[in-house]
Amino acid sequence: MKQLLFVLATTALLVSVAACAAQPSVTPTSLTLETLNGSGVTGSVTLTSLGEARTRVEVQVDPAGHPDMPAHIHPGTCAELVPQPRYPLASVVDGRSTTEVAASLEELLAGDVALNLHASNEEMELYTACVNLR
Repeated sequence: MKQLLFVLATTALLVSVAACAAQPSVTPTSLTLETLNGSGVTGSVTLTSLGEARTRVEVQVDPAGHPDMPAHIHPGTCAELVPQPRYPLASVVDGRSTTEVAASLEELLAGDVALNLHASNEEMELYTACVNLR
């Protein structure tokens, strides 16, 4: 009986260690959004590695009267965005959005991409906030 308990305890420990090793150990990266066009939108973006080629993108803002803002990661910079998004994100509804994108954290932070928010689906040309991912 003692041997069986020892084997079960050892197995549980090994499974626990393996599970911890499988989790990414990258510290989330937090970036501050720049308010654009007098929108009053302020907040941050947090990028968290989910392992190889997956990143969680969380947007948290004071929406300043913008209840539903489309969000994207575009090639380029906040000053010169390429119109076609590279990664569509869940819209920022009531100040929050969470999306998993098919890109590694390192890829997103390699430069030459920016995350921006639009005023609404009707006002896509009006940007409310942006941050260069670096």
